Amino acid sequence: MKRFLFLCMWGLGMNVSGQSSFQIDHGPYLQEMRQDGVTVVFHTSKSSFSKLEVRKRGSSASQSYYEAAHGLRNADAQFFKIRTEDLKAGTEYEYRICTKEVKSFQPYKVVFGDSLTSKWYSFKTIDPHQKGASIFITSDIHNRPELLEKLLRYCDYQTCTSFFYAGDMMNYMEKSSNENPFSAFIDTSVKLFASSVPFEVVRGNHETRGNLARTFPSYFPKSDGKVYGSYLLGDVMIVMLDCGEDKADSHPVYAGFTDYSAYRVEQRKWLEALVKSKEYKKARYHIVICHFPLAIPEEEVKKNVFWGWKEVRDTFLPLLNKADVDLLVSGHTHRFFYHAPNTVENTFPMLEQGYDSAVRLDLSDGKISMKVVNKDGKEIYDKVLKIK
Repeated sequence: MKRFLFLCMWGLGMNVSGQSSFQIDHGPYLQEMRQDGVTVVFHTSKSSFSKLEVRKRGSSASQSYYEAAHGLRNADAQFFKIRTEDLKAGTEYEYRICTKEVKSFQPYKVVFGDSLTSKWYSFKTIDPHQKGASIFITSDIHNRPELLEKLLRYCDYQTCTSFFYAGDMMNYMEKSSNENPFSAFIDTSVKLFASSVPFEVVRGNHETRGNLARTFPSYFPKSDGKVYGSYLLGDVMIVMLDCGEDKADSHPVYAGFTDYSAYRVEQRKWLEALVKSKEYKKARYHIVICHFPLAIPEEEVKKNVFWGWKEVRDTFLPLLNKADVDLLVSGHTHRFFYHAPNTVENTFPMLEQGYDSAVRLDLSDGKISMKVVNKDGKEIYDKVLKIK
């Protein structure tokens, strides 16, 4: 039997040789934070083999985690999505990445290059007893990371507990372009907060476009493999809906590649079950985030161009009208607009937060304080909602 050869052990420092460009070049950033776990995502500059070490804050004992499927650990790869499990709710943890370059990967001989170990980062799992939240939401950044950073700072991101991007953070996902999720908004998020506090992404119609669009979910991994979903953050329920494209599946620009009508039926069934669940009903606050507003101008309906947008409204609005929703936040229209309850067939308030703006929601004492700021840092809207 041939001997499986390892030529390098885990390194204890960054770039141990001092001469290699091997590094973690994107991330780490956190995804799908729950009471019992979180996913750490990162990218290495060269093919590698990586693991995650996690320990309770203040402890010297750590546990190792790997990304694995079908008995094989992810190796000779650059993109890693490592899920931690069996953590305790409302508890502070620290993590670091240990990775080593794979220079040659043969059936019975693996040759490693440089190794590196990142610094320790920290995070806290979801506390089921948390009351209220401070939530940052923006959309339609369209590959303007410098604007994203400004909006985060204007909203005092360091005091926010949750971050949500409501779609069209990019123009498209295309192999030949200089656009990718890292440069468009992930790297900026990592620079400011995302190594310790997760962000979640609601897909916009522009992220469904391009020959790399089908890779979108891999950047923002979920345990169930879905793009849509929900989070219970203490007493705050966040519902994320995935709208798809704004035109009909039969529109020639899609070349027959889309099937959003069936996908919306799938989501409606999921949403019907969610709003009946104990988890949903026990929440004090209910916030819905989706890319399309659930209000479409009548003149656009008459044009019969944005059939997909209309179908999203017709699919979800009747159900949400009966679901004790406190606020829906959307983008897509590149404008700021506030729809008061009962103005467009809606029983709850709806906010279109604009193209060059972001909203900060502060939820406490049965109230939702909304503050919308624009690209110049000017507060363009301020309103307090009292929930039922």
